[in-house]
Amino acid sequence: MQVKRFLAADMRRALEMVRQEMGPDAVILSSNRTKDGVELLTTQASVSLPKAAEKSVPAANSESGESLSTGRASETGQQRADAIERARQRQLAQRELDASAREFLQPNQRVNAGIRVERSLLESAGTDREPVSASKSELNTSRAAGFVSAAERYPLRDDEPPAGPVSAAGAEASDPRLDSLQAELAEMRYLLEEQLSQMLGPKPAARAPGLASIGRRLERMGLSPEVSEAILNDTPAGQPLAQAWTGALAQLARKLPADGADPVSRGGVYALVGPTGAGKTTTIGKLAARYVMDHGARDVALVTLDTHRIGGHDQLRSLARILGVTLRVVDDQSSLESVLYSLRRHALVLIDTAGFRQGDPRLTEQLETLRRLPQVKPLMVLPSTSQAAMLKASVHAYGGQGLTGCILSKLDESASLGEALGVVMQAGVPIVYTTDGQDIPRDIQVARPHQLVTRAASLVGRRDDAARRPQGASAPVARRAL
Repeated sequence: MQVKRFLAADMRRALEMVRQEMGPDAVILSSNRTKDGVELLTTQASVSLPKAAEKSVPAANSESGESLSTGRASETGQQRADAIERARQRQLAQRELDASAREFLQPNQRVNAGIRVERSLLESAGTDREPVSASKSELNTSRAAGFVSAAERYPLRDDEPPAGPVSAAGAEASDPRLDSLQAELAEMRYLLEEQLSQMLGPKPAARAPGLASIGRRLERMGLSPEVSEAILNDTPAGQPLAQAWTGALAQLARKLPADGADPVSRGGVYALVGPTGAGKTTTIGKLAARYVMDHGARDVALVTLDTHRIGGHDQLRSLARILGVTLRVVDDQSSLESVLYSLRRHALVLIDTAGFRQGDPRLTEQLETLRRLPQVKPLMVLPSTSQAAMLKASVHAYGGQGLTGCILSKLDESASLGEALGVVMQAGVPIVYTTDGQDIPRDIQVARPHQLVTRAASLVGRRDDAARRPQGASAPVARRAL
């Protein structure tokens, strides 16, 4: 018989190690507590009972603890002491298993009896059966004191057949305490399987079919599970699907941090920050053109910090020339503070910043320069075409600058708005403007929550229509968003 030894911090880890290495039919021969945790001795297959042991086991079972010395006169006192010590170790192991089972099982829980645990005997059957008989009175004493095993507290199901046949020799050698130990091992194995199946995390709470359908639609919009869950919690159940969907979109619009304000129209100093390619320079041109149309070009000035790229300020220079507004470039000869002082009489000053990758030291330096000037109000430009992870990274990089708000750009190029809406909702950054094209100044609007939600829902409808439409079929002329 090949015996393997396993050491683990506790009984659950030890049983899992045995199961992974030796399979579900491994036989546990003994368990002991050591200074390092728990020690298990196991083997791969059951050990058959020798013939000599078959004759001696029934006789041993019929003996009581008090007649041990008369029944086995040839045994020495040391052998009896060793037998009692082994019985005590078995009892401690049984209590340890009971404690582990009670930790997971609730009272009156029924355990599947179909999980098979092989019977195991040690090489010397007669020696191994003697401790059980010798400790009978000790075990009875513990039961009289109120100790109830896990097998008795959590009854096995009696409506299932045994997992496999039991040999006659095994039946003759059966002992109630060994059967109880094997049943408790089966319970532990069942519990381990249940725990492993639950390690993936808690399942979402079951919802009414209508709300579940609304949740799937919100996820198709690109909203995160956290945002979708918050909207569903505020959506009453039991409504018709169309009414529930309209109510959910209304909840989303109310949760969006956008109040329809137009801060640039009131004048001030604004710096547009954001990742490379977000559309900062084009957005500055749109904002400046709107203000010039309402108030004239004399009170508008443009400032650029983008001197790191070759020709980085050429586009802004062209815009300033077309609009007839002042342009200043911040370089080694002139600081941002001195440039802003020279433009103090202008009602509106728009600052174009350079786009750097996340973690670039020049980005930190640029943001620190803006932070030192309290009159500068940062506006973050977020491209709605970016993935949620990139949007979150941008919010993390620029969100510590006391943002006045954000501008969602490139709505006309985005296939889904849910990611951008969900990120700004969770960050709590107000949406002040949206852009949806290259036309200056037409393609910029003050952000309206209901318009953003309508557009996000319509994008989902278009994708669904495209998926259902046969290849070669023409698209519908128009589609209502709600």
